Amino acid sequence: MKNSQKYKNYVPYPFWAMDQEFFFKYANDLQGDDRTFLNHYPFKWAYVPPHDSNSAVEFLRDIGVDDGAVNAEAVAANFINLVSFAKLEQQGLVQWGGDILYDVPPPGFRMIPEWEPMAGVLFNWPTLFPPLWDMFRQMIGSLDHVTIFLRIGEGYFGAAVLAWLEASGIDLKTIRPIPGPLGDSWTRDYSPLYGVNIYSGEPIAHKFTFAAFWPEYRDQNRSIVEIDDRFLWKEGFNIYRSEIMLDGGALLTDGHGTYVMTRRILRDNQGILNLYAKLEAWLGASRIIVVDEEPDDLLGHINHFKFISPTEIIVGRPDKTGTKLYHYLDNLSKLFQKKGYDVIHIPCPEGFDHRLPGGDYTHTALYANSLMMNQRILVTVFDQEGLEKYNEEALAIYQRALPDYEVIPIEATIQTNAGGAINCSSKEIPDVSRL
Repeated sequence: MKNSQKYKNYVPYPFWAMDQEFFFKYANDLQGDDRTFLNHYPFKWAYVPPHDSNSAVEFLRDIGVDDGAVNAEAVAANFINLVSFAKLEQQGLVQWGGDILYDVPPPGFRMIPEWEPMAGVLFNWPTLFPPLWDMFRQMIGSLDHVTIFLRIGEGYFGAAVLAWLEASGIDLKTIRPIPGPLGDSWTRDYSPLYGVNIYSGEPIAHKFTFAAFWPEYRDQNRSIVEIDDRFLWKEGFNIYRSEIMLDGGALLTDGHGTYVMTRRILRDNQGILNLYAKLEAWLGASRIIVVDEEPDDLLGHINHFKFISPTEIIVGRPDKTGTKLYHYLDNLSKLFQKKGYDVIHIPCPEGFDHRLPGGDYTHTALYANSLMMNQRILVTVFDQEGLEKYNEEALAIYQRALPDYEVIPIEATIQTNAGGAINCSSKEIPDVSRL
């Protein structure tokens, strides 16, 4: 059975980090077959992590990602080479929290868009959700021309992941391991905005307070939110932290002073005076376009449109007219055209039903949720009946729009169950030497 079919009804979710009262209520409310949902989460390893190379191999076997390719010697070799999180802090590569919150930053910030030179990409490895391991391996293998900044667990958890990647054909020379506390897998949402000061040439990262999706999530997963709010990869960048709550998945830029954000950012920061002016200062924005969230979306994320150059924007086009999503994206297309952008339509078919614990849901294909990286672009495709022609169409549209890029398909069915895909689970790191 295909991976995407075996796990199609499951959502990547950090249950092991949920506050216990919420988790027990959730688990007790599950009925019938839904209770088997929990079998795909290796809870025992969350509470009793691998303590040596043999138990690390047992972990890989137990969660079903390895059939004997990884041995204890490979795990031990990777364990010896792992640097500690404290050492990374001492070297100035990571920052764990920050006491200073700036009201406004120095002037001149410009966020670097995806199509400009990048040193690599930051991923947060989904250690305790094995159905996503193969997708992340696909992404890492497709980006062997840049550095992979890989957040993994400390100790034997991290060593097991690296040994598994090596056994899966990944050249570990492309990977910069970042062992340490792990939060959720949505790297873009909690990461800073990396950029440059246009006056001084100084590489800058603006770290906003992590908005963490929606209020209930912040209540139920306080430990996850704290980890992702405090963590920051800072190598080569000067850091400025802001009190403004901002989720990176709700913001786009054309790289020339225009930013598109969802209204969610305004709602999250109603208590901040002069918010609009402060956003302009933090973003270095000459124009901010505020749009409504997608219909029936709790996250306030941008999933169905994407800048691919300073003048071009990809916008989803549903297969059925008359739906709420069709009208939403049609209005956005007209808005972007009025603002001077060339709009390229890409399919985002609706109506692919699946059931998840807690109710039935309708899946929408997120073809705009892609990642550009130094003349390659990773595009979501879906191993789901009825989406084959849309997969081919989406890949062809990207190739026509970006003829100098290598277009690489990444199977993302399972991850999309949680409302995101490739772009949401990655964060590009600009090449400081070429800013």
